[in-house]
Amino acid sequence: MWTLEEDERLIQARVEGLSWEPISQRHFPTKSANACRKRHERLMERRSHDDWDHTRIETLATTYMECRKEMWSLVAERLGERWTTVEAKVNH
Repeated sequence: MWTLEEDERLIQARVEGLSWEPISQRHFPTKSANACRKRHERLMERRSHDDWDHTRIETLATTYMECRKEMWSLVAERLGERWTTVEAKVNH
């Protein structure tokens, strides 16, 4: 288990430019360099997920509406269904 304090220390060490082996050795002697790297990846994914503002969500919605027929048509063709039917099933 990683504590909030460890997460903050991990992020700060990476911001300072340290690579995974020195981070592990200096700050987390009981954790491997790979464990530190994986934890950092998960933290950055979560942070990226949480950073979506209204403008970014609006851009996503607009892009989806522009691409939805093309996107769902590929799936629908493989299933032998209409794209609107497939889209409706997935979104319910």
